[in-house]
Amino acid sequence: MYTILLLTEETLTEHDVARVAALHGDEPLEVHVLVPADTKHSALVEALDEVALGRLRDALEDSKDASPEQAQQDAMHAVNTSVDILRAAGLTARGSVTGDDPVPAAVEAVSRFDVDEILVVTPPHLVRETLHRDWASRLRDKVKLPLLHFVAGTDRVVG
Repeated sequence: MYTILLLTEETLTEHDVARVAALHGDEPLEVHVLVPADTKHSALVEALDEVALGRLRDALEDSKDASPEQAQQDAMHAVNTSVDILRAAGLTARGSVTGDDPVPAAVEAVSRFDVDEILVVTPPHLVRETLHRDWASRLRDKVKLPLLHFVAGTDRVVG
């Protein structure tokens, strides 16, 4: 069975799951989903991303950090719902919540689950992507596996 480690910030969409399912044709896939309980996101970087994407109103809105409990709850909901959608598509799936930075957990999961490929599915993060501080760029430096980064809900592949 081909094992994919999938990092995402939020619940996968049906479109995202269809992309994952189609990546390797009829080959049986096992997907392990990692979602960080994000309590320490950078409001400045988030605002710059919104401006770069032409969403000025979103950039001006105050961003509140989630409590650790709320962040954990949101991440667990994203994991459970994503796993359910993946299973409904006929894939074997499981998932877990990581700390704020999922990269160390992803590196550990690569060996623990005998991962063949990594997928990163995120909304656009133009600032992080440009500076190569996004998850995909950081993981490429740490693991020598095929890695695909695409924008959530779209067919757009990043970098």
